[in-house]
Amino acid sequence: MEKKEISDRIKILLVEDLFLADSVDEISGSAELGTDLGMDSVGFVELATLAGEVFGIEVADTDIGDGHFTSVDKLTEFVAARLH
Repeated sequence: MEKKEISDRIKILLVEDLFLADSVDEISGSAELGTDLGMDSVGFVELATLAGEVFGIEVADTDIGDGHFTSVDKLTEFVAARLH
């Protein structure tokens, strides 16, 4: 899976499952999940669970705190690394 596909799928999760924006076009790759999109601690846990299910990867609680979930771009890199 290409990074663009991963990024697009993450944005869809943020819109359709976590309701953090009205459309994927509103979310840039550099968007900070907490400060720009207003994600709270419960949202981060939900996103980690969703990412694990959608991409078929193992996501530990510590991955959230390790900075992999700070922005769309960082999460895309994290998922891409786990897939390869």
